[in-house]
Amino acid sequence: MTMGRRVVKFWNFLTRVRRPRCSGGSVLVLLPSCLQSSGCRRKVTNSVDECARCGRCKMADILDLAEKHGCRAAVATGGRLAMHLAKQDHIEAVIAVACEKELQEGLKGVFPKPALGVINIRPNGPCKDTDVEVEEVEKTIIYLTR
Repeated sequence: MTMGRRVVKFWNFLTRVRRPRCSGGSVLVLLPSCLQSSGCRRKVTNSVDECARCGRCKMADILDLAEKHGCRAAVATGGRLAMHLAKQDHIEAVIAVACEKELQEGLKGVFPKPALGVINIRPNGPCKDTDVEVEEVEKTIIYLTR
């Protein structure tokens, strides 16, 4: 296990020890723009409503989960935007999907707000056509909202 994964696991542990429980509407599911298919002509970075939910990437699956559990969802093009979205007053907790490096900074940056990170999968290298375990995201949503 890499050091980055260990750090993310540590921050997740710190959040889980606190046993936060939030209503779905106050939980933000924060997604990286690299989760969107690079061949997609739609720009979900402007709004997640732009997603055609065509099934070529996991974006639609995660957006469906967020809707199912009443959570908010947003896409960030970088760490500063992600931090801005996560620190909004109406957001009580964050579930972030990203690479280890971004998660390390983000989880630390929003503390003491509860935040859990789900590390993405990078079959095509960093920052392009990434993937995520949808089941892991749903388990994390359920953990925070039950």
